[in-house]
Amino acid sequence: MEGMNAYVAANVDWYLQQNHYFAAYDTETVTPSYLLIGLSAGTDIQVRGRKIAELHFVVDNLTDVCYQNHLSRLKYADWNMATGRQGVFNMGRNFVLKLAVPIG
Repeated sequence: MEGMNAYVAANVDWYLQQNHYFAAYDTETVTPSYLLIGLSAGTDIQVRGRKIAELHFVVDNLTDVCYQNHLSRLKYADWNMATGRQGVFNMGRNFVLKLAVPIG
């Protein structure tokens, strides 16, 4: 199809264990390693050869890894009785469906 703009992409973010940290005053702790995988796809939507919109689909943290960023201050929050863990964890698996319609 002439003028078709489509894509498929995958991304991998690998964070190694952080075990060299500033230990004084309990300001940092060891953070385990984690691997985040994401997938995305998108395309233009055309009617009679004219682009009327873009459609995108994204999945972040595909494997639903439970992780805390090393520099997050939220990992020092109180013990969470609902999860049985200390602190606030980053977002789990996330799905995004986006329809972008140009105005003009």
